[in-house]
Amino acid sequence: MKIVIIIPTYNEKSNVKKMIPVLENDVFPKVTNHSMSLLVVDDNSPDGTADIVREFMKKWSSIELLTGEKKGLGAAYVRGMKYAMEKMNADAVMEFDSDFQHDPHDIPRLIRAMDSNADYVIGSRYIKEGSIPKEWGLDRKILSVFGNLFTRVVWLDFSVHDMTSGFKLTKTAFLKQINLDRLLSKNFAYKMQIMHDVIQLKAKVVEVPIVFYEREQGKSKINVNDQFESFYVVLRLAVYDRKRFIQFLFVGGTGFILQFITVYLVIFLGLKQFVAAMIGGEVAILWNFFANNKWTFKDAQAIKEKGSLFQRLVKFNFASLASIAIQGVVVYIAVRVLGEKIKILGLSLHTSIAILFPTIILLVIPMNYVIYNRFIWKTHRLKKNV
Repeated sequence: MKIVIIIPTYNEKSNVKKMIPVLENDVFPKVTNHSMSLLVVDDNSPDGTADIVREFMKKWSSIELLTGEKKGLGAAYVRGMKYAMEKMNADAVMEFDSDFQHDPHDIPRLIRAMDSNADYVIGSRYIKEGSIPKEWGLDRKILSVFGNLFTRVVWLDFSVHDMTSGFKLTKTAFLKQINLDRLLSKNFAYKMQIMHDVIQLKAKVVEVPIVFYEREQGKSKINVNDQFESFYVVLRLAVYDRKRFIQFLFVGGTGFILQFITVYLVIFLGLKQFVAAMIGGEVAILWNFFANNKWTFKDAQAIKEKGSLFQRLVKFNFASLASIAIQGVVVYIAVRVLGEKIKILGLSLHTSIAILFPTIILLVIPMNYVIYNRFIWKTHRLKKNV
């Protein structure tokens, strides 16, 4: 496997002068089962960082230099990732800082994790044996911890403990499936979206504990705008992830109205309430199929599969029989236990109508969403690019 370490630089002359010899003399020789290369992506640093790299290139053939205009940290990494994949034939790329906040001696540890069948390895500060700098002020510590927790909560993903780490090793097989030209941020928040998309692609994620150090020289380039942009990107991606579910809820809501009307009409015609509930359920299912087929899941692969609309409708009905059965059984039991009518807030309602709402919200909607995604439209096969 060819692994390319990508180091973005801007006025990092003094750090690069120290870091490259450490990598070439101490770190790379310890990785004996992979081909190691270094790609420095320099944003035309006025301090002569690129000149230092060129001098090292004369000594070590594993170093390459990519220069360009300064457009942000994320833009530099994307430029480097594309170059590593297209020009250097990288099988995996590592995001790494030149300022020694990341310990270069941790690189083999992340590689060993990938050797153990990981696709995406995170140098994590927020797991056991990991840490952030003791030198940081309380405000920065709180911001770092809060930002990470905010991301986990908004994305409802608690499997990853360090969502904002900048020290990561990624297999390019997954990076190639991400549209790097459409990232929402060209700055620090780029890492949030790449992590989001890699996770969505079902990569096996492994966290390796790291000690994150204070910079040896210079100062952090992150500012207030970067922090607010990170929150925006996290929220934007969360909305995107839930777009399909919001559409599903809208279709389900209108379907419930149709079901509600149908149940009342069937009861008015003199049929039993549990029969009315099942007929109303079938009307809602028919509406859900056609509306979701044309709108909510219009991009899903199953839509393109061979077979007539009628065949897919029959398949959909069989998959939804459980929801009809649940509604019928719950209403039947409720009527037997509570009677034909019950009073709620002084109003006398048919038991079937009163019990349908919580049944649909708590049981039917979650179950149907899983069924539709996994078996009918198979959205779990789709590659998600924002």
